[in-house]
Amino acid sequence: MATASSRRLDSAHTADRIATCGGDLGDEELLIQFLEGDAESSEDAFRSLVCRHGPMVMGVCRHVLNQDHDAEDAFQATFLTLSRKAGTIRDRRVLASWLYEVAYRIAVRARAGSVRRRQQEKEGVAMTARTFRPEQENQAAWNELRPILHDEVNRLPDKYRIPVILSYLEGRTNEEVATLLDWPVGTVKGRLSRARDLLRSRLVRRGLALSAAFLCASLSRGAVFAEVVPESLVDATVRRGMRARWDPGEGHDPDSSGIGLHPDSVSTLHRRNPADLAAKGRIRRFADSQALAPLIVILVLGLLAGAFIATDPVMSYRLQMKVQRLWTNFCH
Repeated sequence: MATASSRRLDSAHTADRIATCGGDLGDEELLIQFLEGDAESSEDAFRSLVCRHGPMVMGVCRHVLNQDHDAEDAFQATFLTLSRKAGTIRDRRVLASWLYEVAYRIAVRARAGSVRRRQQEKEGVAMTARTFRPEQENQAAWNELRPILHDEVNRLPDKYRIPVILSYLEGRTNEEVATLLDWPVGTVKGRLSRARDLLRSRLVRRGLALSAAFLCASLSRGAVFAEVVPESLVDATVRRGMRARWDPGEGHDPDSSGIGLHPDSVSTLHRRNPADLAAKGRIRRFADSQALAPLIVILVLGLLAGAFIATDPVMSYRLQMKVQRLWTNFCH
């Protein structure tokens, strides 16, 4: 398993990778190509988006979940959501912000669902005497800080959160962020500085004064909190995304239904049949909407109408009219 240090990207590497993904096309142009192009061009556009924003999304998922396998499942779920909801994104220029919100929400749900499993693992470790080296203790402290960091980043107002995502999670320069958002470079610098102050003060209020100082020092030096995405994971994500793009029955909506993120199924999300998941999602939404009750009433009234046809035609007619009105209301 790769170590945290070997996974982390420096800012130059991240910026170069972002620059080469999708050529000169921006996110808006790539989304249009994905939605309106033929099968080949659509897949090329989707792959470019996965390559461009994958390190940021993987960073969020891995930092919140602290488990590689769970993070990969959440990563795929994020881009599957993009495949199915790309046409609903309002500001396509800042797709990174939309992906960050989706990835964070999915990762938090997955983390909440796996609390019991994590607790059992911790109890098992606690029963074994271990000696930690200082670097291991530092890494453990950092692992605890990262979910809190993303929690606070997610709470920032858009004018601070978006430049933080673009700068510290995607490795873009101040000039690139200014061009993308159509802001003066001075505005970008000022809002990043203000965002760091807000993050530091919020971490201090949560009793993390030392961590806040370390974090803000790292951000001031231009640290990038992106993560390397294996090519195999990119390929698997693109395949699933394109199946959902061309055949809606092949995909499901992990963000809204939570299917695939249950504590017993987080680690098997990418191996489950998407069509089965979609069917289960429709059944769950149908049951949750309490649609069964009126349907049963309509069925009973219809049976009674049939029973009264021979003995009481008037009552049968009234019941039939009642069934017709109920069915019309139910369908609408």
